[in-house]
Amino acid sequence: MEEDEACLFGDVVLTSFCPRILVVSTPNYEYNVILQKSALQSQEEDPDEKNQSQSCKFRNHDHKFEWTREQFGCWASDLATRHNYTVEFSGVGGVVDVEPGFASQIAVFRRVDTTLKNADSTHNYEVLWEWSQSNM
Repeated sequence: MEEDEACLFGDVVLTSFCPRILVVSTPNYEYNVILQKSALQSQEEDPDEKNQSQSCKFRNHDHKFEWTREQFGCWASDLATRHNYTVEFSGVGGVVDVEPGFASQIAVFRRVDTTLKNADSTHNYEVLWEWSQSNM
């Protein structure tokens, strides 16, 4: 996914589906230096692999972008404000108060708007296909 598509993702999900809770996780770009040091130490025997690792600025070769904690925080906070959600930040791998934070950062969005609780519970989507045992 490109960065501009990822930015639109939150708007689409929170506007179209209005989930009570949305959990989003993404790599913490700032943590990559630790992972790359570890990868370099384990690849000392193969200089070709070492050069490949040093040239990779993102965690995985197929990543189009990765956000710092500040970038992710701004994106999530702005999204939450625009769509009437609260957002809490957490992560996996690492420690929040120790640089560079968590390896993967997490934002938990919770809907504040209570009007949807009493709204008609009809689905706002068209079912295209449903899986059942008979489809096998």
